Amino acid sequence: MTTPTTAPKRKGGYDRSRARWFRAAQPDRWNLPKASFPRLRTLLGRALTRRCPYCGGKHVYRNWFTYKEECSTCGIPFEREEGYFVGTYAVNLVAALILGIAIVIVALIFTDLSVLQTQILGVVVAIGLPILGYPFASAIWVAIDLMVDRPENTAWEEVNRPDLAHPRVVPETR
Repeated sequence: MTTPTTAPKRKGGYDRSRARWFRAAQPDRWNLPKASFPRLRTLLGRALTRRCPYCGGKHVYRNWFTYKEECSTCGIPFEREEGYFVGTYAVNLVAALILGIAIVIVALIFTDLSVLQTQILGVVVAIGLPILGYPFASAIWVAIDLMVDRPENTAWEEVNRPDLAHPRVVPETR
């Protein structure tokens, strides 16, 4: 026998469940091209200018490192589900690694820096690039996600799903 139970209440913060995201989704307010290349170009442009990936609205960051909870223009919550931005770390690591190695190689080839100076440059770049690049990495992560998993294809269908709209059912244990 099963008994319906409600999900536990969160202490502080906001609801990061996928159900909340789909209930808040308003695809009619999004400004996303349908075709692949124009969509990629638009999303990368928005990522590099730190705008809302869905509608292009401004002022979507609370500070240098974090998005606001939702866009003030289209109202979309940026975190689609718990742990959504974990991919940002991978994007940031790869980008910082590639750019860091390229900067050190260019410094070795085109400058007369000593080995010590090159090592200092390498350390500064290795520490500075991930910090400076984090907001861009998070925006690029959202752009990658919007290219791979197009939410406008499923948002309206998901809003009415019974498992998202109703409390979950947990089997009784004896």
